[in-house]
Amino acid sequence: MAQWLPYLAYVLAVLIGMGVLTSRRRGAGELVTIVTLGIYLTVVGYLTLTPTSFAYGIIPTMEPVWVGVVPTNPIPFRGIELDFYMNIVMMVPMGVYLALFKKWSGWRILLIGVLMGTAIESTQFVLDTVLHMSRWVDINDVMTNAAGVVIGYYAVALLKRTPFRRVVQFFMVKRPAVQTIKHA
Repeated sequence: MAQWLPYLAYVLAVLIGMGVLTSRRRGAGELVTIVTLGIYLTVVGYLTLTPTSFAYGIIPTMEPVWVGVVPTNPIPFRGIELDFYMNIVMMVPMGVYLALFKKWSGWRILLIGVLMGTAIESTQFVLDTVLHMSRWVDINDVMTNAAGVVIGYYAVALLKRTPFRRVVQFFMVKRPAVQTIKHA
């Protein structure tokens, strides 16, 4: 049961974030974006922060580098399997959501993707060390997470240059207007 506590805390944080984002009057498209972002984050959390049921090495495709009790792969492009591509697909929606919330420069989107991948892998390392979650920590995951974010972001950027730009605009989350206080 203790292995599930980090995920439950994460879900609570996602719910609080959704509450903050929906606390002001929003259009239907904005609400759809915010609610689906919450669902997406919950699913990604489930896929990355919960214990796995497989044992290391049943189908050995590569020998892990053990760091304490945690199996790691610090060598890029080693042991590429289906999960390499699935990680890209998993993070494409994150890039889409980033594009729907704000315009970013290309290097910042790449940096955000790398930081997200690093945060996921670092969290898995800590949780695996403390709670024995049966997770690998893999540099390939950091790279593929970043690639997915970049692909998703630029997919929306391309759609903004087509007749679908009105659809994209409908789902964009507008920033709250900044209120100024006038001094009398």
